[in-house]
Amino acid sequence: MPWNLLGHLGLLSLWAACGLLPWCAALLVSRGRGALASLPLAAFAGIAGGALVPAIGADGGIGFAVSLATAVAGGAVAVTIAVRRASRSQGQPS
Repeated sequence: MPWNLLGHLGLLSLWAACGLLPWCAALLVSRGRGALASLPLAAFAGIAGGALVPAIGADGGIGFAVSLATAVAGGAVAVTIAVRRASRSQGQPS
């Protein structure tokens, strides 16, 4: 039983790390403006995007690869929205 828990925590950590990849790119591109506030949002969106694939029934090696891609995509969408919202609230053009 504890090994199953460790496996699930490992998957959640991997999906969160995949969600943070677009955050790292946004941090560099925006030079830090508005990117720090989107850090937890990017990790959560990565976990949500990664968990969506097994929830709809895709499993195995292809399902795992697709879940990593959706974790990156979920993080990218969340970071894009958060950085644009932060730049608009500061009066900077996006």
